[in-house]
Amino acid sequence: MFKYLFIIPLLFNTLFALSNESKVCQKCHPIIYDEYYGSSHRKASVYNNPLHKAYWDKHPKDEKGYTCAKCHTPTDKKSVETGVLTDNTIQREEPISCVFCHTIKEVDEGEMSNTNISSTEKRDFFTAEKSKRGSHTASFKTKSSWFGLVKTTQSSPYHKIDYNNENYYNGNVCMGCHSHTNNEHGFDTVMLDAMIDKDDKNSCISCHMPQVLGSKVTLNDSKTHAYHGIAGIYNRTREMGKYVDFKVAQNSKSFNVSVINQSNHALFGQAFREGVLIATITRGSKTIELPAFSFTRILGDEGKEAMPWKATETLKDTLIYAKKEIPFNISLQKGDRLTLTLGVKLVTKKGEKALGLKNDPEMRKFRVLKVEHFEF
Repeated sequence: MFKYLFIIPLLFNTLFALSNESKVCQKCHPIIYDEYYGSSHRKASVYNNPLHKAYWDKHPKDEKGYTCAKCHTPTDKKSVETGVLTDNTIQREEPISCVFCHTIKEVDEGEMSNTNISSTEKRDFFTAEKSKRGSHTASFKTKSSWFGLVKTTQSSPYHKIDYNNENYYNGNVCMGCHSHTNNEHGFDTVMLDAMIDKDDKNSCISCHMPQVLGSKVTLNDSKTHAYHGIAGIYNRTREMGKYVDFKVAQNSKSFNVSVINQSNHALFGQAFREGVLIATITRGSKTIELPAFSFTRILGDEGKEAMPWKATETLKDTLIYAKKEIPFNISLQKGDRLTLTLGVKLVTKKGEKALGLKNDPEMRKFRVLKVEHFEF
């Protein structure tokens, strides 16, 4: 069968001509493709994401057209260039494709938002693999042994692999889209600003694309691969809880809960996003439910709550930056069991109403990040 190896590149050349580039990647990366297909990247367009659609439906329209394209649907080059939004295969199947993410050469830091600069080298893809960091670009090769009776392959028959782009190791490859997004008033509506430096312990990649079991490619077996489902609010939400710590301090009449954020950005900073801390005390056979605390940022204009594109100020900010301390006006007694549950909802109640999403149960679904018990 090895004499037919020359057919493999030809097969991939034919597949690459199809409109769905990412489907080509499935041939050698089936596990990764399946994860990608259920990810927020594959569901980034207005045709796949009800929340993004709700924002765009409410957003004022002008001659610029669909201005979200450079991050939400960069694979649809026509939409990026013209601002025209149309229902097509790219929008539904790969608005942010595998090829797009793996060809980001660098990130141009802008005042209003950052911009991804893509490589012009065809089928020369960037990736991160610590054991090959700093090595030359890998190309497809076949090796013979036992007088030609055994043949093995190295690297991909479809593309070259560049292991030298530092942005794929420190996580800054994500910052073309996941940094700041200023509206026309110069007000940041996303507020992540998580550019990573050498002293940071965690990065976008280590938190949201952790190593999980399963081979990354069929051509060579590997025990693990970077999770491409994007861990976070939609997938593997509870795994995000390991980047949050709880500390409880008590006095005679009350107690405080400190929520410590180990990530590189504020938690729940997106417009209308809401984090919630639920505290309950089990005292004998009795359960005491304490008032829930909401972590959110309310945007406004001239003192009144406003949609993100109109916002010029922050009316309220209870987000978790490095640390957030929440007081509870009740004393803890010996034998009490305190349960802390931190979770997140896609939108606040006001956001649900403002965006016309009251009939979508996913919007107010409580997604648990962390649960911890304390005995006294």
